[in-house]
Amino acid sequence: MKAEWYAIKARPGTQRRASPRIGETEGRKGEFIIERNLRDAGFNVFMPSFRKDIKHHRTKELHERRFAMLVGYCFVDLPTREFFSLSRVDGVTAILGIAGRPLQIPNDCIEDLLVAEASAESTLDRERNARRKRTKHELKDEFPEGKVITISASHRLVGGMLATVLDVTSRNTVKTVVETLSGLVRVEVPLDLIDRVA
Repeated sequence: MKAEWYAIKARPGTQRRASPRIGETEGRKGEFIIERNLRDAGFNVFMPSFRKDIKHHRTKELHERRFAMLVGYCFVDLPTREFFSLSRVDGVTAILGIAGRPLQIPNDCIEDLLVAEASAESTLDRERNARRKRTKHELKDEFPEGKVITISASHRLVGGMLATVLDVTSRNTVKTVVETLSGLVRVEVPLDLIDRVA
């Protein structure tokens, strides 16, 4: 059956993390209240979200938290078009539509949101990788001279460009050279701004 996605408006407070259950499957750990309610009612739900490491204000420990990308909204695959039973789920305040008819969301939009989730996941991995303290020798093994890397798009000068590794420093940065229209430019790139190794 082809997926038919519809957007729903969630009641405020239902995009908090649901309390854990005993015997909960691994795939449902860390879900939001609205997700749990919809899944318990038998609906296939997609809540675009991203994870982030938050530093505790007192203990300075990092804790992983999950946040909704579209605050107040989520998507339900509803090929049976059981809108009444969907509207009766606790936490659903409205089904988005035009002139009283629920509006089907194109699959391209859902795929774009999945790509955004994957991008946020790679950003989290990159940040965690950059926080990990490594020796200069470990960095030399990871980034040998002559290796080509991609610089993150968030770099203010050479974001998204390819760079060739020249050397590494003990400050968790990599000395690179970037080829621009005006010639070769030397750039020292922090590890958190290295997108991937080409």
